Amino acid sequence: MTALAGTVRDLSVEELVALTMKTGEIAVTTMALLDKANTTAYGNPEITRVNIGVRKNPGILVSGHDLRDLEDILEQTKGTGVDVYTHSEMLPAHYYPRFKTYDNFVGNYGGSWWHQDKEFESFNGPILMTTNCITPVKDSCKARLFTTGAAGYPGCRTSPIALRGRAVARIFPR
Repeated sequence: MTALAGTVRDLSVEELVALTMKTGEIAVTTMALLDKANTTAYGNPEITRVNIGVRKNPGILVSGHDLRDLEDILEQTKGTGVDVYTHSEMLPAHYYPRFKTYDNFVGNYGGSWWHQDKEFESFNGPILMTTNCITPVKDSCKARLFTTGAAGYPGCRTSPIALRGRAVARIFPR
């Protein structure tokens, strides 16, 4: 907040550099905390081969950064015959040992986040956006695109509190 407030005041070069350094320090501390949380929960990342094809089973595509939402989807789909794929920013989840224990965590679909419009349209299943890296959603995808947390988009459904317990039943009703 101090750095943001500093943008509306006349500051010397030295003061601006000091604010920039403080901002960087906070960012590094934040990333260290995030790394500790992720490695404590999911293990230390390992070099991993990731399948980039799709299988014949029904599948869910998960994009964004929220590993807990991914874990919830994997738990809910375990043993159901539903495959789970990552997209874009979620690709690094494949490197964590904990996620390798799920037989239905089968690969990555698509590439960069800015290709969502084409890749989401061509994916034959529901899509879960776990963070706000969402580009304008085509009307043809809105009925099968779900959001969690801070993510959201007009015309798309928001899943309750990070999917805890009911999302798969809503996405794949029996």
